[in-house]
Amino acid sequence: MSVSNHQSFISDENDICHKLFQAAIDTQPNLIVLMHDHTPILFNKAFQDFSGMPNVKMFLREFGSLPNRFVPHDAYFHAGKASDLDQWTSSVMELPESERIVSMINYRAEPFAFSLTVDKPVEGYTIVSFTDISQDLIKRIMIENDVSIDKESGAFNKDYFVHTAKSFQNAALFNEKAIGITIIEILSSRCDSDKCMHDFTSSLKSHIRQSDMLVRWDKKIFLLAYLVENGENVRKFSQKLLRVMTEEPFEHLQSVHIRLGSSIQQENEAIFDIISRAEDALHQASPAQSAFL
Repeated sequence: MSVSNHQSFISDENDICHKLFQAAIDTQPNLIVLMHDHTPILFNKAFQDFSGMPNVKMFLREFGSLPNRFVPHDAYFHAGKASDLDQWTSSVMELPESERIVSMINYRAEPFAFSLTVDKPVEGYTIVSFTDISQDLIKRIMIENDVSIDKESGAFNKDYFVHTAKSFQNAALFNEKAIGITIIEILSSRCDSDKCMHDFTSSLKSHIRQSDMLVRWDKKIFLLAYLVENGENVRKFSQKLLRVMTEEPFEHLQSVHIRLGSSIQQENEAIFDIISRAEDALHQASPAQSAFL
C-alpha cells in the first residue's frame, strides 16, 4: 500500500482504517492531531471539544492553519518562531524539550498551556499530541516568583490557591473522593501579630495531612481544602479542629476564639461553589461552633 493510497483511506470517514484510528485516539485525554503533508486531516474528540469544532474541515475554514491558534507570546512557541511555517513541527522538534510549549485558547476563551510531542511514524505523516500543563506551569511560575506562600502566616497564598484549584479538583476525581472545605475564622483581636498568625498556622498544620491545603483566605480567615469519603468525615474533622485550641502547646493561642463553616462537594460540583456554601455555613456559626451546609 502506498502512502498516497493510505492517505485516501484515512480521509474516508467510512473506511475501516479511519474508524479504527479515530476510535483509538478518541480514548486519549490529550489533544491529538494527525497531519499529512503539514496539514491537519484528523482531530481526536478531546481536540474537537477544546476547539468547539466538530471536524478538521470546519476548523481550517474558521482558523486557517493550526499555528494560527498558538498565542503569540515569547514565553511559548508560536508561528513567528518557525523558520518555515509549513514545517513548524520541525521547528518544534529542534527546541529543547522544556521549550516545546504552546498556549492556545479554547472555545470558551480560556487560556491553556500545552507541552508538544511530535511523532512521524510514516513518511509524510505527523502525529502531534498536546498535553495540558496549565496547572503545572502556573504553580512553577508562582513558586519562582515567590507568591505561593503568605508571608505573615506561612499558609498558602489565596491567589496561588485560586489559580491552582483545578489541580485539587482533578486530584479528587483521580482518587474518587469528594472535596471537603472548612473555613476557619479567628474572632479574637489578640491574634493580630505576625507571630500569632504563624503559630496559628503551625498549630493547624500539625493536625492536617501533607496533601491538605491550608490557605490564608482573608485577614483573619483560613480555608482548608482536603479530600474525604463523605460528609460525616467533614463534620468530624471540623469538630477536631475546634478542639485544637484547647489542647494548644502555644499558650497564647488557648484564648483565641474561632468559628468554623464547612461543606462537602456534591456530584461534579465546582470547588468555588463548595467554598461559597462553606462561607454561608461560617456566617451561621457562633463562636467556638462549627456549622455544616
